[in-house]
Formats: sequence, C-alpha cells, structure tokens
Amino acid sequence: MDFDRIKLLLIKYFDHLLSEEEQKELIDRLEDTSDDQLKDILSTIDTHLHEDLSFSEEKMEKSLDQVLDRLLDKTQFEETAVEPIPNTPVISWKVLFIAASVLIIGAFGYYFNQETPLQKEIVVVDVNPATPLAMVTLDNGDIIQIDSAALGLVYSKGGIKIFKDERGEIVYQDSTQKGATPTYLTVNTPKGGITKVKLSDGTLVELNAASSIRYPTNFSGADRTVFVEGEVFFDVAHDNTKPFKVYSKKQMIEVLGTSFNLVSNNNYARTTLLEGSVKLTVEGKDYILKPGEEALVGDAVKIKMIKPTESVAWKNEEFIFDNSSFHETLQEIENWYNIKMVFTETNVENVRLSGTVSRKVKLSALLKVIEMNTDYTFKIEGRRVLVRRQ
Repeated sequence: MDFDRIKLLLIKYFDHLLSEEEQKELIDRLEDTSDDQLKDILSTIDTHLHEDLSFSEEKMEKSLDQVLDRLLDKTQFEETAVEPIPNTPVISWKVLFIAASVLIIGAFGYYFNQETPLQKEIVVVDVNPATPLAMVTLDNGDIIQIDSAALGLVYSKGGIKIFKDERGEIVYQDSTQKGATPTYLTVNTPKGGITKVKLSDGTLVELNAASSIRYPTNFSGADRTVFVEGEVFFDVAHDNTKPFKVYSKKQMIEVLGTSFNLVSNNNYARTTLLEGSVKLTVEGKDYILKPGEEALVGDAVKIKMIKPTESVAWKNEEFIFDNSSFHETLQEIENWYNIKMVFTETNVENVRLSGTVSRKVKLSALLKVIEMNTDYTFKIEGRRVLVRRQ
C-alpha cells in the first residue's frame, strides 16, 4: 500500500482538487485498504483543529465506530439513488464515508436532525483563519503539498527542485538545459490556504485562498506568460525586453514591471493597479489603467478610481468592508475560513457592510461583529455556518 499516495489523494478530495483520473485511482486504492490502515492515514491528515481536540482516544474511537455503523447500514444503500452535490466530485460511497470519518477525527462536529446521546459527547470548536497551504502540481503528474511547517527543499526530481524559503515563498530551480521546452508548475491554494510564489524572473506572486497560478519554470520565450484564477497579487519584476502577460477567464493583462491585484472568477475580473501601468485586453479591445484605478470586466468594462489599499487588505491580513455587499462578504469569509454558509431562508436581504476586522481572529469573533451590524445571527456547526434572520 502506498500510504503517502492515498493521503495525498484524500487531501485533494477534501479540497475539491481531484481530477477524474485521480478519483478513479483513489477508489481503486481504497478498495484494497483495510479499516485500520484507513484510520492510520486519516489520523495524519492535518485538519488545523487538532490542538483544540478534547476527545479521549476511547471516545473518538467510539464516535467513529457509531458514525461508520450508521453510514454503513446496507439498508440505506440498496437500490438507493444518491443525488450529487453541485460542483462536488462524484466519488463512491466508501470515499464519502471516509470524509465523514475525518469530520469526526477533526472534531468538526457531528449532527443529525434528531438529538442523540452521541451529540453530547462532541465538543464544538471554533474555526481558525487561513494558514499557508498549497498544492504544487508538475507536468509529470507529481503533486506536492506545502504547508506552514514546510521549510527548505520539499521536492527534487529530474533537474527540478522546489523550496520554501524563510520568507514563506515557494521557489524552484530548473537545472535542465536552457532553451528546452520549460516544465510547467500549477500552484493551487484550497479554501483556508494562502501562499507566496517567486517566479524565475524575480516576480513575487501572492495567492489568496481558493486561487491558482500556472507558470513555466523559466521564461525562455519572447514574453513571460502565466495563467491565474481566484485572487492573486503580483509584484512584477521589470524587464523591458519581455512583457509580463497574465491570462484569466475574462481578460489578458500585459505589463513590463508593476504591482497589481487581480480577482478572476466565472462572473467577472477585477484588476486594481497600485504602481506602474497595465494594459487590459478584453475581446480584442485595449484599456490602460493608471495607479489607483480599478477595472471591472463583466458584461462590460468599467474603470473607476478607488482606494487600492482596500483591494489588497487580504495581503495585510485584514478584512476591509466599504459598503460591501452581504453576499460578497460571506463568500470572502467562506474562502478564508474554509467553511460553507447555509441560509435557513431564501429571502435574504443584501445588506451593506462597512468596517475593518483582522483576518487573524477566529471565525466566531468575526461573525459576532457582523451580527452586531446586521439583523442576522450565525451558528457554527463544524464547517457549516447556519445563517438566520433575527
């Protein structure tokens, strides 16, 4: 049994990063894995809450057994159709049981619609803010998890070396022959994870939670091209001979040397310029941004002056709300704390929020501030947060 491979696949599953091929591989490997081996693997997966556990080993084992007994009741699965959750990889029932097991081991909470004696044994714990965590995927299929504990050399193979330096930056070295087709790396941060990447030209890239960048190990062509999604901050190294190009779903950005913040998702792209200048290309038309300007690309392109410090507040570990919408605020909190907001009613008022809160606080403290400024209350249930109108 390849202990490390199964662990890596499980981590990717929980972060919704599994490809279809990896899903099939995980299912096959789990079929050949005993219960004791699974427990050993699950016990090594960092849930960021281990320090808060107050379970004794006996209670944890008992809770796990009861959950698995209930889940494994064959009568629940004979000729029963299971409706997949939207945007979630479809995996066999065995993998879903493992996910439930991790929730118990991590003390994320265990609940059913009715009261049970088991619920009284579960200690509800708070949720910690985002920490350094990333998955690095190479073209050869190798995947490396780099967390807050990693330091120094974390990967070495085929002339490629990956390090995490004392500043928390992921750095790589490519000793393969120059001029050859470069190897590409993809760095993903899950919800609840952030990271920094230093590119071969000296450009510093910072990824917010639930973001990604794909880039070559060396910029051997006529330009420096990368691909991003999510929220990413760039401090681009100046090079008059090689433009730096950033591709996302809605636009292409071209610069020589500057610093800017980019948010890219299915609905829009938002580019905020701090220094220098950038050229946006949207559907064949070019737009030039000046420092302090922000471009919002959706159905149309809108450019306005803003306070740039607010757009990069996440880099300084702050939430800055300036007439921010309720929905966007909660989505940002979901990504930072790796949680899911669940509304108990469909008619949700889209209130506006203003203020500054540290991103270092635990989830309950942040939600308490929002409760004081809205008509909504929040109840933390593991990685779910129930949102109710007062």
